Amino acid sequence: DLSTVGVFDYGGALTGSYTAHPKIDPVTGRMHSFGYGFTAPFLQYYVIEPDGTMSHQEPIEVPRSTMMHDFQITETDVVFWDMPVVFDIDLAIAYINDPTSGIMPYAWRPEFGSRIGVMPLAGGADRIQWFDIDPCYVFHSVNAFRKGDEVMVDVCRLSSVFDPTTKGGLGGEASLRRWTVNTTTGTVTDDVITTDNPGDLPGRDPRRVGREHRYGYLTGTRENPNTVELGNIIKHDFTTGARQVWEPGPTRHATEPLFVPGDATDLADDAGWLCTFVHDDATGESVLAVLDATDVAAGPVAEVVVPQRVPYGFHATWIPTES
Repeated sequence: DLSTVGVFDYGGALTGSYTAHPKIDPVTGRMHSFGYGFTAPFLQYYVIEPDGTMSHQEPIEVPRSTMMHDFQITETDVVFWDMPVVFDIDLAIAYINDPTSGIMPYAWRPEFGSRIGVMPLAGGADRIQWFDIDPCYVFHSVNAFRKGDEVMVDVCRLSSVFDPTTKGGLGGEASLRRWTVNTTTGTVTDDVITTDNPGDLPGRDPRRVGREHRYGYLTGTRENPNTVELGNIIKHDFTTGARQVWEPGPTRHATEPLFVPGDATDLADDAGWLCTFVHDDATGESVLAVLDATDVAAGPVAEVVVPQRVPYGFHATWIPTES
């Protein structure tokens, strides 16, 4: 039974918003998360213990309410990105007056710039370091890890979003990028990994969260001037740059690939399965497709027909029975 039981607020500790993308440290079992809001404090950081209690929360000072959909962790750091998609009260009022308008209460304000914030994983907003980068927007990230003085973050970057001068889709040019932040020298490099079907809605082996990874799994998109059209599943090798792609068919659309580890003794971050919901426009059928992560291009090893339509783009999680 998947009926909603009710709101969970960690025994009253959670009084604000909460991210769709918390990160569970695979070593400590702690869940790290955040929330952003329309009024101060605009950004809050949370730490949840494995038993489900909130052990830490604190505000992080940012100058304005921006849309912050995702973040990352390393073994020692929390990584935020503060970008110029800003809450707009006039747009919010317009939406309230006409909920069918499709208006988003956010506006693209590149003059405010973009920056990456790195702070200790245990908390300590007074120790956060901010690093300026070119204006852009990131809905989703693949993973992050630290090597010495450098923090690497792999992200699905858009050159803009909700920009009225850009027609179709969500915004400007998409690319898969690696940010390398040197927390000692203060330098940032922004390397383009690919602009050729870079993908979004990424997944990774949960055992590699905050640790150096080799593979990321993404949903590819198709050319469509009117909307974001999802398509194939991509396995990207961040060591060699090689890619494996599964194309589900011209009328079928895959969604976010969820990595499920296989044999517990095999720690390779492609030793497992990818689960993705696939919908066929031609037949109206939705399936849960299961792919061998070592051979994504071979296509599903199984497809399970689901009894109703699964909306595109919805996130998912995996909970093993022993949990």
